[in-house]
Order: sequence, then structure tokens, then C-alpha cells
Amino acid sequence: MSDLMGIAMHAQRVAIVGVGGIGEPCAEICAQLGAKLILADRVAPQAIAERIAAQHGAQTEIHALDIGSVESVNRFCADIGDIDALIVTAAILPEERELEPGSDEWEASFQRAFDINLRGPMQLAQIMMQKMIAKKAGRIVLLGSLAGRSGGLLSGAQYASGKGAIHTLVRWLALRAASHGVCVNGLAPGATATPMLTNEVVDTRKIPAGRLAQPIEIARVAAFLASPAASYMHGAVVDVNGGACFS
Repeated sequence: MSDLMGIAMHAQRVAIVGVGGIGEPCAEICAQLGAKLILADRVAPQAIAERIAAQHGAQTEIHALDIGSVESVNRFCADIGDIDALIVTAAILPEERELEPGSDEWEASFQRAFDINLRGPMQLAQIMMQKMIAKKAGRIVLLGSLAGRSGGLLSGAQYASGKGAIHTLVRWLALRAASHGVCVNGLAPGATATPMLTNEVVDTRKIPAGRLAQPIEIARVAAFLASPAASYMHGAVVDVNGGACFS
């Protein structure tokens, strides 16, 4: 069925950056579809790679990548060479609510959030997009957020504005890549049961679906966007939020 739907990724090299949370099920689905995996996180995800290789027979390689570091991103892009698809799920939810805007602590929090949530993904996507353009094929998937659309009910200004910028970045990249056979898209998850929300209280009564998303439910959409099946999608930011954006 996967082959008939154009979703199979036989022998494609798929890089997944940010393997914690949503990234791990993304890796599992891509492995099931036949992809060769390049997994990167702040600490190289050895255990995750070994488990996926054992369960799904997938070829995997791992890298330590600090997406908030210009040098680390440049080194990673040079090390992995050409890839067929890039999925970037790396992000942080800064604790900014108790910080006074303009204070040293707020500035430090903002810089870290900016580097990890926006500047790093932008740098990584632009470098890999140029490589994909050179071979006239590729997929890039960036993780936005419902907060980027709504202004952020659970998050502060730094996270919400950064994710809104990711949505704009998706469209900016797509406009420049589409004519070269490269599809750039994103997705905007609602509240998802990941470690990022461990300290947050979510009123699920405000979500039409009545519950948090499970990471696998977000990962399925990301894997689709990274697959050949999304061949005529350019610049889309797909809502996966249990209906929350309409409530």
C-alpha cells in the first residue's frame, strides 16, 4: 500500500534533527518506509539508533549536533553530504514568564530560544536546500507550532514568535526551491505529549479532540511531507492540532 500511495522511501537518506520527542517516532516511521537514517541531537542518539536498527533493519548513522551553534551546524552539513530529506524537530520552550523583559536573564533566554528555534533551523535548511537544488530533488520539513498561529496560549512571546517565523521561513524557502524539484513544507502541531510539556498544565477541554496529541500522530504527517507522496506540496504549514485552531 505504501508503494501505491507513493510514500515509500526505499534507500533514501533522511536526516532527522532533534530526535527527542516528536523526532524519535519520525525516525521509526521513516525506517519502516525503507529510509536510511541520519539521526542528530545535542548528544548523539546511540541507543535510539541501535533500537531502530534492530527493530526495523534500518541503516543508521548518528551525529552530535548543537543546532544553536553556527559552527556545529556547518560541521554537520559537511559531514552528512547529500541527503534526500531533512526533518527538523529540534526546539526548546524557554522559561520566560517570570523574567523581566529587557533584563540580562530575559536577553539570555531570548538569544538561546532564537538560536535553537529559528536561526539554527534556518541555517541548516538553507545549506541543505542548496545541496538539494544542485541535484534537482529533495524534501525539507520544519516544525512550527499552533503557537505560531494563535500567539501562544501556553508559551511565552519568545517561543510563539519564533514558531511564527518558522512558518514564514517555510514559505520563503519554498518559493525559491519549488522550481528546482525541492519541496519545503512545515507542520503546526498543537499541544503534544512530549517532555517539553512536562511542567505545563493543559486544559484539554479547550481542544475539540479532547486530548493531547501523541508524538506518533505528528510524526506521521512529518514523514508524509518528507516522502515522494508530497511531490506537489510547496510552502504548506499543515495543522495537526485536534481542531484547536478552529475553536
